[in-house]
Amino acid sequence: MRRTLIGLALALFALPAWAQTRDENMAQCVGGDPDAAIAGCTALIQSGQETTTPLAVAYNNRAWNLHLKGQNAAALADASTAVTLAPTANHLETRAEIYERLGRRDAAIADYQASLIVDPDHQTSKDGLARLGVTP
Repeated sequence: MRRTLIGLALALFALPAWAQTRDENMAQCVGGDPDAAIAGCTALIQSGQETTTPLAVAYNNRAWNLHLKGQNAAALADASTAVTLAPTANHLETRAEIYERLGRRDAAIADYQASLIVDPDHQTSKDGLARLGVTP
């Protein structure tokens, strides 16, 4: 009996990441540490409980952090999912930067321009177009 209680107590102190609350996962997902952000966003995505907008944010944030880690194929898939769910200026700009990193200039330009249609003042997209030698 005592061993069972000790084992149970140890298990409670070592709860895995999936046992975190939604708020904890969201905080990680939007945080500054790429590995923690990827884990938090993945937990939100896999929960199956997110509505469209937070789900799109989770995909976009995971895409950006995968991009920062050089995992651009996976990042592009997530960024495309984010754009499909919610084509915001930020989501389009994220995918554009990934396209740019992958050397897909025309796709990057198209997404930067689409981002500016959604939000004409989106400075990061203007900067991206300037980097590619295109006038916004």
